[in-house]
Amino acid sequence: ENSTYGRGGIKTLVPGCYFIILQYRKPMNTTRSVENDIISNSKTPKVQKQTLRGHRKQVLCLAHSSERLSRCPPAKRIDEQAKIHSSCASTTGYIDNSEACHNPTLLLSGSEDGTARLWDLRMKRASYCMMIPRDKRGGVPEVTSVAFHPCALQGNEYEDKGPDAILGNSQNCTIYVCTNRSVYGYDLRHHSFASVKSENAKTTVNPIVKSPHFDLSSFFECTDEINQLSFSFPRYDSVESNNKLFLSAADDSGEVHILQCVPEKYTEMANSNCTQSKPRILYHADPESYAITSCAVFRPRNNETIMASGGTDCMIKLWDINRPKKPTYSVQVKPGTQSENTTQLCNPPYIHSLSWSPSGRLLAAGVGDGSCIVLRGEGKRLVELGRLGSDAGGHGSAVAAVCFPGFGLKKSVIDCLNVPSKSVLNGEAEDRLMISAGNDGNLLIWDLGRDMVGDGAVDPAMIFNGLSSPSKATNTDESKGLDIDTVGLEKSSNEMESLRISTQNRNKRKKSSKGKNNRKGHSTPSFEIDDIPIDFAPSSPKVLFHIAHGQKPNWITCSRSSDKSFPSSLFVADTTCDISVYTLPIC
Repeated sequence: ENSTYGRGGIKTLVPGCYFIILQYRKPMNTTRSVENDIISNSKTPKVQKQTLRGHRKQVLCLAHSSERLSRCPPAKRIDEQAKIHSSCASTTGYIDNSEACHNPTLLLSGSEDGTARLWDLRMKRASYCMMIPRDKRGGVPEVTSVAFHPCALQGNEYEDKGPDAILGNSQNCTIYVCTNRSVYGYDLRHHSFASVKSENAKTTVNPIVKSPHFDLSSFFECTDEINQLSFSFPRYDSVESNNKLFLSAADDSGEVHILQCVPEKYTEMANSNCTQSKPRILYHADPESYAITSCAVFRPRNNETIMASGGTDCMIKLWDINRPKKPTYSVQVKPGTQSENTTQLCNPPYIHSLSWSPSGRLLAAGVGDGSCIVLRGEGKRLVELGRLGSDAGGHGSAVAAVCFPGFGLKKSVIDCLNVPSKSVLNGEAEDRLMISAGNDGNLLIWDLGRDMVGDGAVDPAMIFNGLSSPSKATNTDESKGLDIDTVGLEKSSNEMESLRISTQNRNKRKKSSKGKNNRKGHSTPSFEIDDIPIDFAPSSPKVLFHIAHGQKPNWITCSRSSDKSFPSSLFVADTTCDISVYTLPIC
């Protein structure tokens, strides 16, 4: 403050301590290949990177429109939903019930610039900009978390009408944002109707939303800054699913505040039950510990009242929000030891991020000591399955975010690998694939392995173009010199057919070997390595490949394989003002 600056730099400098932060931003194209930035011990696939630009300061949080709707209905309604899935698969080729009932091309972001932006990924630019109300001092608030209202996305028909319909395709949604202790909602359908009416029935819609339509701050009663918003998963077997929908807010006071019947439309605010009831409060941390609740997420496919929370008290707790007085189970995360190969022994094992697998069976946690903890939900308990540290190729710094992507399996892959329909519908087929982002600037794509997950999940290496799996390789001389890095982003039908034929040949060899006799005349079955089915081969957790992102990540989220604009993509928000999009080559 006492320095005098000019065009030539600092002219007069008062003695003291000064810190100069220089940030070098390498010029890059909007679309480029990041094959050279991907490091792995084995062959790696080709990944395409694109950048979304629009925010003026660093992006803190992200949300994709398919995060809640990509999970299938409960297992007890599999038979009834099978018809819906088969109809979707016949037209699109994907087993994905969310594709028929929502717009899969929407991305929501929040930034330090005091705005939340809704991106239409078809156009690769923001279609709406929500202005967050300033605080009492007139300062620009930071948007710390964003979320789509799940019920507002159901039943929206998506029609590709060209670039002129960018606002019309993205206005059928309701979003929620949080900043400091406040929670605001924006009904974009009401905004578009009001904008057209104010413009004398013109078809133009104002892309800037200056004020929120809902203010739930007084109903949440949060006493400190909110870190994460999380919606419960809608019940597809319930006609009035909105009445049982919950919205949670984890804050720095060590608590999780939960509201029921969150309004979806602007006209429902006055009649909403959330204005007539107090929030349910989960006391995650002991008040004397001064710990914060950094994350809280609802469990999919099970009872919508089950959620997990984590914080700086190094605890992971499982809750039934109908009984908020105490958790159903607690896991104390102890500091890593040298034998566990954690890279950050001096850092406390704070819980920075939580994510449930598509089936709701597994819970992954990003820990401050550079490791990832994987737990399995068994009723009202959490059982630790393993800790992924440096021995498995983990991060060299704290893990900022974890995510089970749940891209969705294409019908041709399901038929080729003979994946059971039950595993596809209940989400178990995708439980082995996990993504973590660390403060070291690396994005790790994990295969949790059959030893940890079980038999129902598909080997992720078999769905990536350019990745070889030991159990998938053949013993022919032509395959020894095959360079899989030269495989393009689309797997040809010939490769899928050869994989199908090799699987059938293994089954034939297995049947013929059972009838062989030994010297004494007794029938003894003989087995070979190739006779072991691909899905049942033993495997431990490992890193398939990792992407050198280069920046400290703040948030990650993923899109579905059915997304027409960015299929099977990883969205990364970091310390820059841009959003990085990595499209993974999944067949």
